[in-house]
Amino acid sequence: MKSLIRNYIDLLDTNKLNDFGIKHDIHLNSEELEFLLKMIKENYEDILVNDSKYLELLKNNINQNDFEKIQTLFKFYKERYKGYLF
Repeated sequence: MKSLIRNYIDLLDTNKLNDFGIKHDIHLNSEELEFLLKMIKENYEDILVNDSKYLELLKNNINQNDFEKIQTLFKFYKERYKGYLF
């Protein structure tokens, strides 16, 4: 499963992040998208283990309204796929 996640993240770009966000009523500016993409690409394994650390970073770098939506989505997907992630 880790290789599937790694492959997906390798193909991830700001356009894909933006499209996913728009589907969930999340509207990030280009700086926020770049920050999120860099954080994911550089830390995806640690994010799954130490999510509070990265959610705090997001909280400080993304507008509050969209941060709350991202946090909700993250928790939903982490719970939904927890059997596959660890």
